[in-house]
Amino acid sequence: MKKIIKRGCGCLLGAVLLFVIAGAIAMYVFKPKWHDAYGQRFTDIAYGSREHNTYDLYLPTDAAQKDSLALILYVHGGSWIGGDKHDHLRDCYTWVQKGYATATMNYSLLTEDSVSLLTMQDEIDACIRHIQRFAAEQGANIRQMSIGGTSAGGHLAMMFAYSRSHPLPIRFAAVKVGPADLRILFPYNAEAKAEDVSNFVFSCIGERQDASSLTPEQLDSIKLLASPVFYINDSTALPAIFAYGEQDGLVKPDHYHALQARYDSLGRAYDLIVYPNSNHFLMSDKDCSERYDSTLNAYCKQYFGY
Repeated sequence: MKKIIKRGCGCLLGAVLLFVIAGAIAMYVFKPKWHDAYGQRFTDIAYGSREHNTYDLYLPTDAAQKDSLALILYVHGGSWIGGDKHDHLRDCYTWVQKGYATATMNYSLLTEDSVSLLTMQDEIDACIRHIQRFAAEQGANIRQMSIGGTSAGGHLAMMFAYSRSHPLPIRFAAVKVGPADLRILFPYNAEAKAEDVSNFVFSCIGERQDASSLTPEQLDSIKLLASPVFYINDSTALPAIFAYGEQDGLVKPDHYHALQARYDSLGRAYDLIVYPNSNHFLMSDKDCSERYDSTLNAYCKQYFGY
């Protein structure tokens, strides 16, 4: 893992790697099977020149008949250092059968040279643009979308939704266990090495700074610039579904508390689903998982119009 995540941020390396490895094992064991009756499948489409600039696209059987096809784009988790687009295959297979275009994307990771969180947001933009063009070549007119993700992917989805202009209208976001405030995720560590702090700053804002000159308050300001909650205002607070585990020791409940407080202060629509018995994997509350799926279905019908 890149040093910014190792020590300078105060994050537990073992816990992070556990989630990355366990997620990969779960995907291998429970990998869903594609059936051609679901629609059309296009895999490993390149949207850029970097190694991980690929996506998979799934178009419903009636895609060519819709004047305004909606896209659900998934951004995978993995602590910004791992994970894979295949983590969201089940989601894509499920929702393409309901008539929506679905896609799951890879993106450059912090373990690669000159990659920051800003790089990843740029790549989300490039991927969406490529999806729209590629789908059009297949006779499918994608005119609107939602964006979602899990863990680090949820963070990136929120950052893109709240802080960027959008190639397609984003009707809503659907986020699971996404870090909302990096000040919470990476608390100040007075013993962090200067190199770790410098790497952390670059990962957040894409700029190199002299770590020895940064005060705790300045570091907090930098973390905030990479935090979705900072960008939520009256013009950016699109409808959203948030799902978090009350027993999550990695992305703690304080993250959903921050989102909840911001949305409530603005009086904007959102649905918060708290899994009372679940950790970061959200696997211990079946009723909450069912509620999440039904809420997502309702959002699709309300905000996509079908």
